[in-house]
Amino acid sequence: MANYIFHFNGSIHPGYPFWDFGAAGKCHLDRETAAEELGFSRIDGFVYNWNTEPIDVLNARMDGLLGGLQRYDCLLVHWPFSPNFNHRWIQTFIDRVHLFGANLIFLVDDMASWRSNPVLPNPAKVNIENYMASLDVSAEVNLLSQGDGFIFHSEAMLKHYREQLQLADKKLTDKVSWYGPSLNMTNYFQGRRHFDQGVDYAGALFKAAFLHELPDNFKLNIYGAREKDKELIKNKNIHLHARVDPEAIPQMLEGSYGLVWDSESYPDVVGPLGQYERYNTPAKFPMYLSANEPVIVWSQAATADFVRKNQIGLVLDSLAELPNAVRDVSEERYNQMITNVMRISPLIRNGFFLKKAILDVMAKIYVRSV
Repeated sequence: MANYIFHFNGSIHPGYPFWDFGAAGKCHLDRETAAEELGFSRIDGFVYNWNTEPIDVLNARMDGLLGGLQRYDCLLVHWPFSPNFNHRWIQTFIDRVHLFGANLIFLVDDMASWRSNPVLPNPAKVNIENYMASLDVSAEVNLLSQGDGFIFHSEAMLKHYREQLQLADKKLTDKVSWYGPSLNMTNYFQGRRHFDQGVDYAGALFKAAFLHELPDNFKLNIYGAREKDKELIKNKNIHLHARVDPEAIPQMLEGSYGLVWDSESYPDVVGPLGQYERYNTPAKFPMYLSANEPVIVWSQAATADFVRKNQIGLVLDSLAELPNAVRDVSEERYNQMITNVMRISPLIRNGFFLKKAILDVMAKIYVRSV
């Protein structure tokens, strides 16, 4: 039995697609690194766009990509596939893995249909056939579900996916796990944080309208600022930092807390991307923790329970609570938060939670308990 993780690249040069756009590239690098540290070998493939690729050419390509697989091997693949690949390509890929007798584990990075509408339709009120006609929904229901094992962001994501499959009268295998707080593999070497240095937010300010309504004297540090942001900080205690390489951000965070929040308006969480945080672990979350920084999250987010149980930050119902919530933390309580974070952060930096999730799902696939 051999274990593999599939790596897709968009050029002949080594790298990760979307490295310069948000955190997607860094997330893929870290997950592949964690798998390789468990002994997984990498299979390389290229992203290309050929919707009319003849079936004999596609079959030959799949033999070249996957011909080294043998019975009982394990192949770990990110979901979703690149949008360059159509459903026929993905189905052929899945079929070929199974033809060789290998086990296919999908590491779920994103659920595309949920990003635009995380609320599932009510079968009594909505035509389910129309819902299933969406390419993203069809892929999630008909293709993703063919995996032999699954690693989700959270237990809430797993439950929501089961509910989505029920709309099509499908069931999911019990060979599943989730990685919770996720990972950000970095070497952190800065000093201990102080409780009065404001709140860090990784992202462009002009895209975060919910931050504009905070009191003018509330200290914010913005990482990933754009030119447009300069017009928004007049008379406000906001410090802008230009975007840097994702590997460097943890070393640059200056604040006392890292804010994980997404909303189309202030103060409540509004909009599909905000509601999507009920299920996913945003890349910001492990990034802040990797830098020994307490986090601030929405009370309904998938990450909120982990924050509460480990006492590693603040959990808010509304962003209107933020100024008072930060102000009311004593230095003693903050230092205890830092101590708690420093217990968790090494696990974030070495990929512990994902490694555990990989081993957990492999045990469910390969080991039969009496």
